[in-house]
Amino acid sequence: MNPDKHNFYLPPNPHQETEPEKSEKEILWEQSRLETDKITDGLGLGIDEKIKEAVTALKVHEFSTSQSCEGHIHEGTDEEQKHGVAYPWVEIYAPEPEGWEEDEQKKKTWIEKNIRQQERMKELVDEFYNGRETPSDARLVFHTIGIFGGFRIQSSGAENTRAFPPEKQKEKLELYRKEMNDFTQFLKTKHFLEK
Repeated sequence: MNPDKHNFYLPPNPHQETEPEKSEKEILWEQSRLETDKITDGLGLGIDEKIKEAVTALKVHEFSTSQSCEGHIHEGTDEEQKHGVAYPWVEIYAPEPEGWEEDEQKKKTWIEKNIRQQERMKELVDEFYNGRETPSDARLVFHTIGIFGGFRIQSSGAENTRAFPPEKQKEKLELYRKEMNDFTQFLKTKHFLEK
């Protein structure tokens, strides 16, 4: 008998923890999250941390996200520090088709893709609010972007925050982030429960 070679079976240790196999839905979620982590803007900056989960959830539900913001409060007078707005939002916009500028059919198809995304989003938002109590200014709505049917999902009172003093902006930012996070959790739960 060679002491370096075992010719017998060792049963698994019942006390050793093994990682359970991941479901297709878990794998899809993780892949979407990895893709979200790699997205950068024109300045090379990644997606804001506090909106990443929302972008991931929307991507898993096959929405074409194009921009997003977690919401930022601007205090002081440093112009370089002023970027973004005081509320979270995610823009849904189908990618522009190549050569659309001179092709009316491509423009029409592009609009139709964006309108279909709006219709699907409306169904999800309606389901989310079915029986849900929330302040009216926090309710998620669509804000139209451009002429090809793109839109942002954001709280209905979001645009008004520009006129608020910093303390009230902070209060509203927390309320609006909570609403976006609750919607994100709704989408995540829906993803894992769907067959």
